[in-house]
Amino acid sequence: MNILGVIGDVLWLLALSIMAGASRMAWGKVKDVLVPVLWSPSGKTLWRAPRAVALASLPTVAFLLSLWLLAESRRPLDLNVGIILLCVRAILAAIFAVAHLTQVRRALNQLAAEGQIKL
Repeated sequence: MNILGVIGDVLWLLALSIMAGASRMAWGKVKDVLVPVLWSPSGKTLWRAPRAVALASLPTVAFLLSLWLLAESRRPLDLNVGIILLCVRAILAAIFAVAHLTQVRRALNQLAAEGQIKL
């Protein structure tokens, strides 16, 4: 195991823990309703899903992707390829975390406007 693989693992652990924390916080605030998941560019809700699916789908996809990237980073690699893979892992971890935080924020704002947030 090389140091670049460990650094990539740590970055993914941080991103996944941020996503899990946001989902847990939102789970406690949202009533058992359909939660907005997908919006049009104009801001109109295109798709709603049950609370469990809406709050766990993106972290689950990110977790599965992180496992695949973990397996790929454990193969013997040239240093240049290892650095490139570390950069890809870091960027993808950040993108998934920011996308999930944005999704949760938008969903909570919309549900609050609809009066669907627990007090």
